[in-house]
Amino acid sequence: HKQAKNLKNNVFDRKSVRGNWNNPSVTDTINRRATFPSSMADQSNDKSVTNTGMNSFSSSPSPNPLIPGVTRVRDSDGFVGTVVYVGPVASAKNTKEIYAGVAWDDETRGKHDGSVICRQTNNIVRHFSCGPTGGSFLRLSKIDYGVALDGRLLRARYVVEDAPLVAPGNLLSHVARTTGGRDKPIEFLGEIKIRKRQQLEDLIEVSLRGWGIGRAAVGEEEVNALKEFGHLKEIDLAGNLLCDWNMVFTIMKQFPVMEWFSIACNRVRDIPPEISPKLAEFDRIRHLNLNGCHIGSFRTVQIIGQAMPNLAEFCVAHSDLSDMDTFDQNDEGSHPPLQGFDNLALLDCTDCSISSWQTQVRRLRFLPKLNELVLNDNQIQFVVPADNEPQQVEFSSMELLQLAGNDIKAWTDIDAIASFSSLTALRFRNNPITSVIGGGEARSTLIARLPNITELNSSGITEKERVESERRYVASVARELLTLSQGEGKETNHPQSSQNEDDTDKHSEKIRQKIVSLHPRFDELMNKHKDSMLSIQSSANGNTRNNIANDAINVTVRSMAASSCAMEPMRKRLPGTLKVGRLKILCSRAFGIDVDLMTLHFKAENDPFPTELDDEENPLYYYGVHDGAEILINEIDLEERRKDQERENKEYDRRVKEQERTASMMQDVKKMQEMKANAAITGAQNK
Repeated sequence: HKQAKNLKNNVFDRKSVRGNWNNPSVTDTINRRATFPSSMADQSNDKSVTNTGMNSFSSSPSPNPLIPGVTRVRDSDGFVGTVVYVGPVASAKNTKEIYAGVAWDDETRGKHDGSVICRQTNNIVRHFSCGPTGGSFLRLSKIDYGVALDGRLLRARYVVEDAPLVAPGNLLSHVARTTGGRDKPIEFLGEIKIRKRQQLEDLIEVSLRGWGIGRAAVGEEEVNALKEFGHLKEIDLAGNLLCDWNMVFTIMKQFPVMEWFSIACNRVRDIPPEISPKLAEFDRIRHLNLNGCHIGSFRTVQIIGQAMPNLAEFCVAHSDLSDMDTFDQNDEGSHPPLQGFDNLALLDCTDCSISSWQTQVRRLRFLPKLNELVLNDNQIQFVVPADNEPQQVEFSSMELLQLAGNDIKAWTDIDAIASFSSLTALRFRNNPITSVIGGGEARSTLIARLPNITELNSSGITEKERVESERRYVASVARELLTLSQGEGKETNHPQSSQNEDDTDKHSEKIRQKIVSLHPRFDELMNKHKDSMLSIQSSANGNTRNNIANDAINVTVRSMAASSCAMEPMRKRLPGTLKVGRLKILCSRAFGIDVDLMTLHFKAENDPFPTELDDEENPLYYYGVHDGAEILINEIDLEERRKDQERENKEYDRRVKEQERTASMMQDVKKMQEMKANAAITGAQNK
């Protein structure tokens, strides 16, 4: 349970907002084809799962009627789908029998696209629409609505202490086959110790992910059996069959001290107005995860804020909050600040169709305790600077901002981000402004433009890295200013009167003001690093040699290749303008490695992930190589390259075969549709 709860890169996890958690494979595995115990998935069989100590029990019928587009069901193999049609089927022998049309989450599970050939007319009749093989018709008696969240389910999930051991004598019943063909026993140590720590009477947090829970406990017997678990504070119900907010609110009431609740990847959709909870009805809830719940309106967010005033962490990723700027507009058509959420510290709005900072994001600007704001994978193009007033500071508590995967294209938006005075951490990968330059250069420029951040893209910023980044930034801007000034000077290179000199000075000042407006920190950083910027001033006087000398960086080149890893590292002072291709030649002479088999990586201090110098035409400063950096040499293993090529070829062949199978299946579907059409034409002609 602990291991599952702390998984990163998982849409279910409450802390997944701290990393790149958008992992469709994990979501698909659990939400589309969840693995349920056989006793829970099969209504006709009543089997016990001896390896978990699970008591045998079967799925119970749903207390609610089938609601097309809402009700969630599953089959005995764990496939999950949504009921989209309820009624007779034209191709059935008994045209009066009621069926449920199901659109499966996995579109390869079904047999058709929701259409059939009528037995009486031979015409095509469409009952619903889905993918070519994403639909099925099920008899109502065969539908599995899932199980109730009751005491029996909790006891099945967490075995009692004296239940049969999975590994008697610390040995599992499975074996591993060695390369020599022998069976190797697998040891499982600490089972009893783990079991003692997982007794429900002692636990305050439980995980029931993907267990087919479709409703709350109902009836006196089920509700009374659940009372002994009223001490639970954290409950994870991600990836189940919940589809009704009535059931969700009932579950929340049945656990009176619960503070942390996750129903991620349950298609509960929006809260209907008629069942909105009372004001502060769930004031004990502090953490709520609604990631992937198909929320489609910002109104649901506001209802939750009113019902849960003490909410500290709220995850609503993969929703549609595009009406954030139109919902609750005042008479003037403006967008008032969001009310409620006075205790909210973390808000995850990843992939929520948010496109405007001005009309959408700024509605959050006066949340008093908002510490972490996650806006990854939206369509934000511009960031509006904070309009701070003495008594009202925008985003006054925000320390972490995540804007990865947006559409930000201008450096002025980075300067706007710098206006948030409390911001100390930023995540900014995969934006157009940084994708066109090297990773090292992008990081260096961001650090220089953002004076208060101490962490960028989950990597800490050392004092040394900040100094180097600021110096490189000042040098780059000074060169740009110098180039423009010299270009203008060449255009006006003729005998000048005092009037011409005044005009030239005014023009130069205008150029400077333009450059400074694009780089607001230039004057500040130029003054801060004026002693180290003498090279730029010298270049203005034509002292090119001195400029190159001051632009040089000290690096340590270390070989990681098997043939030369024992050699002493090479310490060199190199110009930042040296191209990677020239550096490879230098390394080849020093360590005797073929240039064509050489790869170089740049490793900054305290950075565990080296950056590959992957373009021989780019200079070192393009990758952000700074003074004191380490460059690692690796040699390509030809045998390993051959194996990689073989693996790639096999993968390519596998994909080709898969595409051929898909194409064949589509052809079969097309033939079936043609047969249906021909049958319909024949039926019409017979009439």
